[in-house]
Amino acid sequence: MDINENVVVPSRKPRLFRWALWWGLGVIVTSLVALIVYASINPDAVNEMNAPLMKAIYSMVCRFGVWPVIIYMGLVGPIIEELSFRLWGNGKNWTGIVSVILMALWCFNVGWWFSLLALSAGVAILMIFKEDRTKRLFVLMLFSSVLFAVAHMGNYDGNWFVVLLGVLHKLGFGLLASYLVVNHNILWSMGLHIINNSIVVLPLVLTMSQTNIVETIENDNFSLEIRPVLVHNDSISEDKNFFADTDTNYYFGNTSNFAGQAWIYEAWQNGIDPNGDSVNIVTDDAYPNCSFKLVYKTRLYDHHGLIVAMEHAGFIKIDTTYNEIDKKTVLDIKSTYDPLSKNR
Repeated sequence: MDINENVVVPSRKPRLFRWALWWGLGVIVTSLVALIVYASINPDAVNEMNAPLMKAIYSMVCRFGVWPVIIYMGLVGPIIEELSFRLWGNGKNWTGIVSVILMALWCFNVGWWFSLLALSAGVAILMIFKEDRTKRLFVLMLFSSVLFAVAHMGNYDGNWFVVLLGVLHKLGFGLLASYLVVNHNILWSMGLHIINNSIVVLPLVLTMSQTNIVETIENDNFSLEIRPVLVHNDSISEDKNFFADTDTNYYFGNTSNFAGQAWIYEAWQNGIDPNGDSVNIVTDDAYPNCSFKLVYKTRLYDHHGLIVAMEHAGFIKIDTTYNEIDKKTVLDIKSTYDPLSKNR
């Protein structure tokens, strides 16, 4: 008798939720194909869909530079998201609790009420299926995939159809990543997430860095970097201290808006009503939207010099109109802007 006849060869660990692998891949491919077909018919709608994400990326690139954004979005971000949405995948109670809390924090992107709802639902799942590991993993897979998709809704805008396609893509990705973390470990889902983000982010960010031309205006009092960009983001211009009492300032908008902010402070310093319509700052068509980084080298906040320098560099044009009722104020404004004026 062969001595090997009584040897029991251990079988492979059975794969759980194999359907999630194929459904995840199917949803991803279907949503991408539908998006490509729709983009060929209505490209503007698809561009509008990605506008919020593009704005966020442009904002980060302008503030922090290219490589920090690539490292964060291509490596650090995916790791953080996988720890938040898929840490439960090893089936342990403590990882389930931590993951539910982290998922609830991500849901603040939608609203506090949704975050509270997610936390309550997650705790309920952990309590109801505490004794049944397989059922707990199954419900958490569906739960985390849905939350993962909804938490990314802020990346999309536009009509409901393209937004739905974007959300379905994230849902499919959540199912696929959940299958990997349950049947292998979280390093597999992290790897998938890093590859996915790198494929999207790396070419996009590098293209931004290559197409954006940085113009610099500098003198003894300040240094101004102007970077023309393609996407408008108002959030950077919400700094209430802009031009006022900070050494480093950021702004996003067109050049006339930027110069207009400087004009307000310049007018106040010279006792001129900044709300008057005697001065019209015109944007050069070559620079419709820009990010600005203004660094004052000294405590002399030279608003006048900044405006004049921008006009000399061709970023703005300054027009003045005369008003007989308030002629003196208008003449003061004209002399303020005239770089050749001896009154300055």
